[in-house]
Amino acid sequence: MGGVAGHMSHLYDNPSLSFLKMKEIMAAVAEGDLVAEEKVDGQNLFISFSEKEGIAKAARNLSNLRKGGLTARELAHKFADRGVLTAAFTNGFETFEKAVNALTPNQRVAVFGSDANVWYNAEIMDPASKNVISYDEKIIKIHDTGHFIYDKATGKKIFEGLEDRLDLLDGQLELMQRTISEDDFQIMRRAVVQLQKLSDDTILSDAYQKIDTALSDAGRTEKDNVGSYVYSRIYAGIDSEIRGSLKDEIVKYLLKLPGNVGLRALKKGLKEDELEDLNDIIRNKSEILNMAISPIEMVVHEFSVEVLKGIQSLFIVDGSAEVERIRKELANAVNDITEKGEDDPNSMEILQRHLNKIGDMSRVTTPVEGIVFQYDDHIYKFTGNYAPINQILGLFKYGRVSKGVTSEGIYTKGEILSEISGKRIALFPGKFKPPHKGHLQYVNKIANRKDVDEVKIIISPVNRSEVNNEQALEIWNLYLAGANPKISVEVSEYRSPVQGVYEFVADSMKVSDGDTVLLIKSSKDVGDTRFDGAQSYAERKNPGVKVDYIIEDPIKSRDGTVYSARDMRQAISVGDKDTFLKYLPNTVDKDMIWNIVSSDIGESMNIDNFVDSKIEEMSAMGAGAVEGPAGTVGFGSPNTYNPYKKTTTIRPKVKKAKRQRRR
Repeated sequence: MGGVAGHMSHLYDNPSLSFLKMKEIMAAVAEGDLVAEEKVDGQNLFISFSEKEGIAKAARNLSNLRKGGLTARELAHKFADRGVLTAAFTNGFETFEKAVNALTPNQRVAVFGSDANVWYNAEIMDPASKNVISYDEKIIKIHDTGHFIYDKATGKKIFEGLEDRLDLLDGQLELMQRTISEDDFQIMRRAVVQLQKLSDDTILSDAYQKIDTALSDAGRTEKDNVGSYVYSRIYAGIDSEIRGSLKDEIVKYLLKLPGNVGLRALKKGLKEDELEDLNDIIRNKSEILNMAISPIEMVVHEFSVEVLKGIQSLFIVDGSAEVERIRKELANAVNDITEKGEDDPNSMEILQRHLNKIGDMSRVTTPVEGIVFQYDDHIYKFTGNYAPINQILGLFKYGRVSKGVTSEGIYTKGEILSEISGKRIALFPGKFKPPHKGHLQYVNKIANRKDVDEVKIIISPVNRSEVNNEQALEIWNLYLAGANPKISVEVSEYRSPVQGVYEFVADSMKVSDGDTVLLIKSSKDVGDTRFDGAQSYAERKNPGVKVDYIIEDPIKSRDGTVYSARDMRQAISVGDKDTFLKYLPNTVDKDMIWNIVSSDIGESMNIDNFVDSKIEEMSAMGAGAVEGPAGTVGFGSPNTYNPYKKTTTIRPKVKKAKRQRRR
């Protein structure tokens, strides 16, 4: 589950969890003493109902929530031309709205609040839009976790106090189901899985032994918690010649522990070689954290594979057939990637990492993505081999696996490696008043890159007298009809395009740990420094998100015409239709677009538009209006620093004597 459903974690993701308690949880699971919920592999959607407006609402991100949610029509528009995904979202949501309308007004208010105040974490499961697992039926699955009350005044999400509302919802499910009995989708709440006792006692004892070994190597005991273990691993892995007090401050900063002094204070007064070491560590922070927990993570992974062995899905009649289908799809993917191995050694390396984690095909035994359970007021998950299978199939389908690093680490040939996951999202911000054929060609060029998963066009809300942001959005949607489904468009909430980008990378509902935000630069603008603080901003506001550049040459017309939104606005202002049409792509109804913009000809620029324009001009001069510390780490390749494997650092030659490092 994405977005705000982030309460759910692996055992190793909870820094306050003691290893004694971790063993206790694993023992309860091994004995079959826990009741769990099946974790499903669908399309995540947050749903609510506004009694005030009399309609259901949906949300995929924080922007949707701030606007009060999407209506059925707006949701359909958002996912237009996305094939089976469009149908899954729109049809499922329309069914939900129909079911909710079977309740009385008082019942709806009790469950959802008066104006879409309570949001429920749901999954749209449609066999036609499967990710890895193919379910038998079309289902709207409302989870047991991840729900929240959204405070519109503060923008805060409140996760407590929802038990009574869930009970009320459960009490009305039968009525809601009857109402939609003729529809394709059905609504389900709980998918309870009663865990069975493990048949082999050595599975638990082996896990205990591996945990104890890892703790001993780190100088910790089972009374310590995950956070202290990670601290010890990082501290021990940092260069032994860095003085102890500095090490301590570095580790506290990396882990965001109470009392950390912050990066500025950390750098103050450091010697040249110490600063070099610190910068190396900061640049590779994500991978360092990743590798620090990897021994414990591997133990939990192996244990979860055994726990999930042979578990049947509540949403699949013939689980054995689905397992066989997944195995065949996995085998085909492995075969295809291997055949191209010489041409794509990077893909082969990634493939090997995930195959090493799976072990062999006999360990693919269940059509269940994973299980979710609660222990001591904390929500945990076991996912087994679903993650590496998903990554291999993604590599097969899209030609690559995203370069973001997750917390999922593995051992290969005695080395600690990192699993590759996450999305690579390219941002294309601009005024687009109006968008022209050059913009469309450029964004298509970006979307066709194999190293890009999504392209987000972000329209500045700054209006022009000739074209406003609503018209720009309408034109873009016409351009994108039938275009690459990787491309989407939205109007920014922020007048400054720089701030819009910074807030995007900081928004955990849009990008999360392991994702990479790609900032598009024209090759003629490589010196642009406005976004150089974005990586630092992401580290502070949304840890685990990376920022990188995409450099592409500008689009040139075949006939030498310079694409210009300014010339298009001039043409609008004087009613010069012929000139305006020259800048439009041939794939659209040009007269329709002319009608969109010509309806407002003659409208003078008001004071708000004037202010907006000035704000935009100022933002173009530099990033001074956006928070970002001096001397921030710039964009770069994925992290490669291994604190546990000493390497020789090549430093610039200087006249003064350099220290000799002990290796």
